[in-house]
Amino acid sequence: MTIAPYHSILYGPIRSRRFGISLGINLTPTPRQGCGTDCLYCKTAYAPSVPIVSRAHILPSAGLIVTNAARRIIEIQKAGEKIEGVTLSGTGDPTLHPNLLEISENLRDLKNKWFPKAKLNLLSPSEALVCPELRAVCAVFDRAVFTFDWGTAKTYEAFRPKATLDYKTLVDRFQPLDRWSAEATFVQGALDNSNDREVLAWIKKMEELRPKDAYILTMPGKGKGGVKPVNTAKLEEIAAKLVEKTGIPGHVIAREAQPV
Repeated sequence: MTIAPYHSILYGPIRSRRFGISLGINLTPTPRQGCGTDCLYCKTAYAPSVPIVSRAHILPSAGLIVTNAARRIIEIQKAGEKIEGVTLSGTGDPTLHPNLLEISENLRDLKNKWFPKAKLNLLSPSEALVCPELRAVCAVFDRAVFTFDWGTAKTYEAFRPKATLDYKTLVDRFQPLDRWSAEATFVQGALDNSNDREVLAWIKKMEELRPKDAYILTMPGKGKGGVKPVNTAKLEEIAAKLVEKTGIPGHVIAREAQPV
């Protein structure tokens, strides 16, 4: 498999923890490699990117994204390769793109034509959630996954000190959604959202927001900046508590250093 740079519009196909062999579509590419999300436990190396002044600033057009994706999807199919998913993800929040719904619908049609058994996935770090049609966008995807690690405003501010959204605004933007999955990365050490108090606060927020399910994972490697991963047994315990208290299924994802 040929892997394009992570900061380009297309990357992969790559093997990911959640989505199998997946072609990545990056709606918010930047000139520098690395993720623009300032999460201290992030699964990819953080590198400052060009600031997005507005939703339309320096973003590739819908036509450019869909044309490139179509070319690559057809190329993969004609080469006899298999993909299990087409995933919108990358160096920023896909919900920043002003034409997210149009792009999503076109990608769904392409996937259905060339790889009908593959899943269409959205992976958002929940930086912005500014798309006014986000509820409709979620309905297009087989799996629309949004980061939500924080049970309280205090935890959110500690984990995302440079966030542009305050916690209440972020929570409010989730309220209209009904077809989405939460992704929660639990860690310990200098930052800790895995202790009993934090886990219960997170579960309470899940009960309020009602995602259809939750992906529960930890950071790869040995950690950095005093932040450390938790063991699988702890993740299984969190998943069990989530189901017990809310009925929301929790899927524990094994540690694997992949960008998606």
